[in-house]
Amino acid sequence: MMRTARTTLRTCASAAILLFVLAAPGIVRAEGADKEYKASMEKMNAAMMKGMDTDPTKAWAKMMVAHHQGAIDMSKIVLKETKDPMIRQMAEKGIKEQTEEQKMLEEWISKH
Repeated sequence: MMRTARTTLRTCASAAILLFVLAAPGIVRAEGADKEYKASMEKMNAAMMKGMDTDPTKAWAKMMVAHHQGAIDMSKIVLKETKDPMIRQMAEKGIKEQTEEQKMLEEWISKH
């Protein structure tokens, strides 16, 4: 009976180790994405603060350029990590639309 319990314990331990090893690449990727998301948000927040202007319209335009860049950066991160078709489609659409709006805002800023 003791031998069966040891064998069962070894089997369970081996299975747990195997599951951890198989899951580890996903855990590493998730932690990497977490760090990338945090870095992109810190970059966006700093750029938005630089956009502050005494003119509220200019401030909004400048901060939105930075905000859109943050969305673009986060979309690029998720595209590296996900296989979900809906999220991929939304991220790709977001990159395209945010880039177009950035150009429009930057053109407006250059004229004002």
